[in-house]
Amino acid sequence: MKTLTDRFSIRLPSSDTPPEWVHLVPAGNFSGRDGRGPYELDADAVLSAFAGWGIDLVVDYDHQTLTAEKKAGPVPAAGWIKKLELREDGVWGQATWTETAAKALAAKEYRYLSPVFAYDPDTGRVVSLSGAGLTNTPNLYLHAAASQGDPMSKELQERVAHKLGLAPTASAEEILAELDKKKDLLTAAQAAQGAAPDPTKYVPLDQHEAVSRKLAELEGEVKTKAATDAVSAAMSAGKIAPAMEGWAKDYAMADLEGFAKYVEAAPVIASSHSMKRPDGDGHSELSEDDRTAARLLGMSEEAFSQAKKDVQHG
Repeated sequence: MKTLTDRFSIRLPSSDTPPEWVHLVPAGNFSGRDGRGPYELDADAVLSAFAGWGIDLVVDYDHQTLTAEKKAGPVPAAGWIKKLELREDGVWGQATWTETAAKALAAKEYRYLSPVFAYDPDTGRVVSLSGAGLTNTPNLYLHAAASQGDPMSKELQERVAHKLGLAPTASAEEILAELDKKKDLLTAAQAAQGAAPDPTKYVPLDQHEAVSRKLAELEGEVKTKAATDAVSAAMSAGKIAPAMEGWAKDYAMADLEGFAKYVEAAPVIASSHSMKRPDGDGHSELSEDDRTAARLLGMSEEAFSQAKKDVQHG
């Protein structure tokens, strides 16, 4: 349940002795002197909240505790509410006073007590007390200070600011403004995620993959043809022997530019007509490697063939 924190002032009894019991919240429906309200006491909720906290409620001077983070100096307590009691006219609290506060009360320096309570903004139901303050401006204004009954602690506020990328000194208003920005960004992102994709900017995945495969096939075909043509040209120029054709194709497929440089620097090792297969000219028994070897040795094919026969027949 979301709650807000307000103040309400009650006149202290006129006495030279500080009161032991003080009236904190009236019974039934009530409103502030400035017209705020109406409020309605939920005594069971107030007493249950006090028992659950298990700590005394502070009584300060002019509600300085509520703005303690903005003050440079100390914020002393005037007293403490140690016990709550439900009576016919509302909730009362048993108070113990500091020496300074007791003297101030005896000297009539403060005339009113302003309890700080949390209430449901929808119903006005008072559900808890968080303290009180000695004041001389009874219910001059009611302070809607926080949700969930208590102001955001300084440590929590700094942590929230850090998470939002703000300076540790960021105010609550700055934090709320940044949260609104984050909310707007999230809403826009969710809307974009749920919207249909723009067909001018995206293609279906299966079509994209099909086009990619076809492109890869075409690139492979182009690469193979370029390598084959380069090897054929090198062989026609006498730079590559037929026996080297397989190696040359592998080289050209892997690095066409490197193969071209190799061919450019390579010597002519056979004339183009010597690269052709024999067609019944009487030297068909010589392989292409034999012909290349004969040329490198400066021998005619006939002489090389005869020498080869002599070697083979002993």
